[in-house]
Amino acid sequence: MNYSKGKSSNKFNLLNILFPPHCLICGKETNGEGICDDCKKTIEYLNYPLIEHKKNIYFYAITRYSGVMEKAVKILKYKKRKIIAKDLSKIIIHFVEEQGIHFDYVAFIPMTRFEQTERGFNQTYLLAKEVSTAYQIPILMSLKKVKRTDKQVGLNKKEREENLKGAFRMEEAVKGDVLIVDDVYTTGSTAREITKTMVRKTKSNIYFVALSRKID
Repeated sequence: MNYSKGKSSNKFNLLNILFPPHCLICGKETNGEGICDDCKKTIEYLNYPLIEHKKNIYFYAITRYSGVMEKAVKILKYKKRKIIAKDLSKIIIHFVEEQGIHFDYVAFIPMTRFEQTERGFNQTYLLAKEVSTAYQIPILMSLKKVKRTDKQVGLNKKEREENLKGAFRMEEAVKGDVLIVDDVYTTGSTAREITKTMVRKTKSNIYFVALSRKID
């Protein structure tokens, strides 16, 4: 048993020597991170992350969706390099600690079964999973997407809102504050529709935290 573990560890170390981990943004060798320190330094953090506050609902975005952050999100979503979710989730974890946000559940942006099958995974679930592990709190699985929608890219604000209308459902009431994580905040249509759905099932605080925000 112990021999097997040592053998596996030696194999892992050998792979690291032969194929050292590298930055998925610039290609520089790293100590295992998906984004190197030099690339992280170029991420543009927003001076005013609070977008909106309505009663018990708070909307935040942490960084500007450009440069390294835009590349990182696209690498996760479209190139399916899931390892980069660890680096991105650390940005969220640092932010909620810095803001003093306390929560009992972490949620993500759900997909329909067809959408998840088409992409192969849900990138916001990966972020939520990392946050859940870091804080040892449960992931809220009762938030569902019940309507297949068109892709939001290329739609204006009104079209996005109409596209998402009635798309989500909460299957049970929630007692406790909820952190919802997303990758990109564009017009806020997704954030508003999801929180509108959730607020019907809870009187607690809802914190919608997007990793990045598109700013024209």
